[in-house]
Amino acid sequence: KEQYIAVKYDEETAIEAKALNKEALQAAVGLPVDRKIPLIAFVGRLEEQKGPDIMAAAIPEILEEEDVQIVLLGTGKKKFERLFKAAEEKYPDKVAAIVKFNAPLAHHIMAGADLLAVTSRFEPCGLIQLQGMRYGTPCACASPGGLVKPVV
Repeated sequence: KEQYIAVKYDEETAIEAKALNKEALQAAVGLPVDRKIPLIAFVGRLEEQKGPDIMAAAIPEILEEEDVQIVLLGTGKKKFERLFKAAEEKYPDKVAAIVKFNAPLAHHIMAGADLLAVTSRFEPCGLIQLQGMRYGTPCACASPGGLVKPVV
């Protein structure tokens, strides 16, 4: 869905265009624009299977250890939406939480992120890691089921 990203790219233009997509994403979600700060993304349904609580629990430790930004996108169970919004409130210059379904933004996030976090508890054959890799975004995946096999 390349119509959803700010700057289209191929293998020859990927490095600069990906950085431009990152800057556009940072601006779109209200984070400080700085291509040098690593950006971690979570995109998924906010249900137990997808592990949003695992992601939310990791945020304080990640931010304590590293100077990074985190973008969270998803909708689902209210308890997980509240966890994501609480992280955004606690770390307003580091975390952006969008708790609604937004397919164009999902593509924009995957194209602009430096790392896609896939924290699923079980996944027969997830698509999110394939979509992320399509945009040249490395994935840090939990190890259940079909997530890890297609990740190079």
